[in-house]
Amino acid sequence: MFRRIPVIAACVATLAFSGLPAAGATSHIHGFGIPGVGGVRAWGTYDDTGTRVRVTVCVEVTARSVYGAAAVGLAFDSGYRRHDNVSAVTIGEGHIRCRVMVTRYASHLVVEALSGYKNGKVRQHGKLKRIY
Repeated sequence: MFRRIPVIAACVATLAFSGLPAAGATSHIHGFGIPGVGGVRAWGTYDDTGTRVRVTVCVEVTARSVYGAAAVGLAFDSGYRRHDNVSAVTIGEGHIRCRVMVTRYASHLVVEALSGYKNGKVRQHGKLKRIY
């Protein structure tokens, strides 16, 4: 009988703690806007886990006069010596494209949007925006 009490207590404790949310389950996702250009809407998110950052950039063409659009994110190390990039490109009004990267470069994130002509030339650059 006395052996059953610790076993029952251990089972109850295990069940009680398994119902609690894990510390990593809380969301740390941050949204940001990317300065747009005429006929283009761009946005993104980032999630910093401490050792890596998951960056998502999205772009949408919102005007018939714009052929294509792109959104770019550049993640840098602390000295701006190394980087990773992610870019999303879409063609045609109403089309949305999103792309994701996971990078270890978590010191700085810079984003930009642009629009383009059918011949591949850049129509308009947006302003660079430093997210962190």
